[in-house]
Amino acid sequence: MSTKGHPSKFDCLPKLPDDEPYFVLRARDPVSEALVRDWADFAERQGCGPEKVAEARACAEAMRNWPTKKIPD
Repeated sequence: MSTKGHPSKFDCLPKLPDDEPYFVLRARDPVSEALVRDWADFAERQGCGPEKVAEARACAEAMRNWPTKKIPD
């Protein structure tokens, strides 16, 4: 699971071209857990590797347990 201080081997930010769009979900966003779980389910159905799917599910669990929730500004 990636954090700002400890990126995972699946962290995409260093690989992004300067002009490629991307979207960030933070643990404090109250919908982040559900969206990451949905992504993991969809990725698994599409044949994404099990290690990456497991990492996404672990991230969703960590997001669920994040103590501070806030609607994004």
